Amino acid sequence: MGLKSAFDSMKRGGYVIAPWEKYLLAKQEEDNDRKVNVNAPSSIGGCLRARYYARTGKVGGKVPARSERVFNNGTYVHLRIQNDLKEAGILLMDEVPVVDLDYNIQGHTDGILKLPNDELGVLEIKSINERGFNELHSEKLEHRYQGLCYLHCIEKHRKELFEEFGSRSVRFILSRKKREKKYAKLYQHLKGGRKFTKDEKIAFQTSLHLSLDDLLISCKKPITKVVFLYENKNTQDVKEYVVSSNDEGAKDVIETILEECSVLNYDVENHILPPRIEGARKSCGACRWCDFKDECFVV
Repeated sequence: MGLKSAFDSMKRGGYVIAPWEKYLLAKQEEDNDRKVNVNAPSSIGGCLRARYYARTGKVGGKVPARSERVFNNGTYVHLRIQNDLKEAGILLMDEVPVVDLDYNIQGHTDGILKLPNDELGVLEIKSINERGFNELHSEKLEHRYQGLCYLHCIEKHRKELFEEFGSRSVRFILSRKKREKKYAKLYQHLKGGRKFTKDEKIAFQTSLHLSLDDLLISCKKPITKVVFLYENKNTQDVKEYVVSSNDEGAKDVIETILEECSVLNYDVENHILPPRIEGARKSCGACRWCDFKDECFVV
């Protein structure tokens, strides 16, 4: 093989794309820090059977390297928008921990917003393709469920802080160490990695909880609004929709969310596989892109 042929062969193999895709696929083999056996707000309103599989540690097939790039792009969209909103003084805190231990709910939302009239709100950022963006006339239904779950958890925690401490009192300040230990227990599943040790990761997550407490204890008004910010991936155009826990039907949705969480908690604890969606097929729209479809349709 001549020198030119050798170089042409290397190019076909890829100087950048081939090793890049190999790296992205290898990352899927690494342990991640996602807590498995909890009700994640991002999955609220979805198929109970898929959520059961996720809760019990079942792992779907590998996603293509392209999908990894899509996920990463979405992450950087969030970071860019969060940084802009923080510099504008609109976003008070990003990556906000959301917990309701009574229903085993745990996750993070994209931020706490400063709203008019001394109110606080929840921020959710979504990147979406152009077709989906153009067809969007309100928040997506699954996002509405997710947002109402965040509102329930954060407002419940705000009330609990006021019931225990009343305000930003000396008792609240002196309780910091106690609260720190309580929050650290939520993150014992974290693993040490290439950049941070397990203890450093736990300390960071704990600091987020303490920062949220500082915001909530100073907020006298109920937190009732979640703002959905959708960005068109192609053009960076944006749309904004607001969902309130005071909206008509919102309380019924929250009750449904909590009931589903209770049912799933019981099913996981008792090893009961929830029924498959009625009439669903492996190739149907509801199941086609599910990570667990192969395992689901074996049963």
